[in-house]
Amino acid sequence: MNMLLRSGKNRMKLSALSSLILLSLAVIACHGGMNMIMKDTKPALAPKKDKALLVIIRTTSFGAGYIVSNYLDGKMIGQTQHKAYFITEVKPGKHYLVSQADNKDAVRVNFEAGRIYFLQQGIYPGWNATSRFTVMTLDEFKLQLPEAVFYVLDTQNPGKDMDAKDYKEAIDDFEKESKGDPDRYKSFTGYKGYKSAK
Repeated sequence: MNMLLRSGKNRMKLSALSSLILLSLAVIACHGGMNMIMKDTKPALAPKKDKALLVIIRTTSFGAGYIVSNYLDGKMIGQTQHKAYFITEVKPGKHYLVSQADNKDAVRVNFEAGRIYFLQQGIYPGWNATSRFTVMTLDEFKLQLPEAVFYVLDTQNPGKDMDAKDYKEAIDDFEKESKGDPDRYKSFTGYKGYKSAK
């Protein structure tokens, strides 16, 4: 009887381990590898006069190895994993940002030339890994920066742009939700950024 119980427990452990391995492989298959290169030196955050500078940082402890791809108007701009950040230049005007984890989170920001915009990317637990952008103050960013690693997009292997159908769906969902509940996205649509990171 004891042998049977032990055998049943071992099968359950093996089954749980197999499920975990399959889940990990599914995450890698769905989201691909990291298309970013780690840099030892963190750059000065100084926007050009005719461009805005977008900074996306992720410091949440949940899902540390989970890779989230980020797109500007459907174009790949960078990926995050735990304690990572990247920067990208943006032409002035209204642009859509979409992150893709197990969900798609879309926001719209009106970028102004010569200003810096800080967004935090959170990953939240649940049945699926859910990604959400939040606006950061300069002080909040400075507090997180010492622990974050700086990455740049690998120009030799930059990853794919967002699928056109997925992008349209994310933007349509954003427009519908923002019309139904304008206050929900006010922090993004009214975000003015900063002239300096000092």
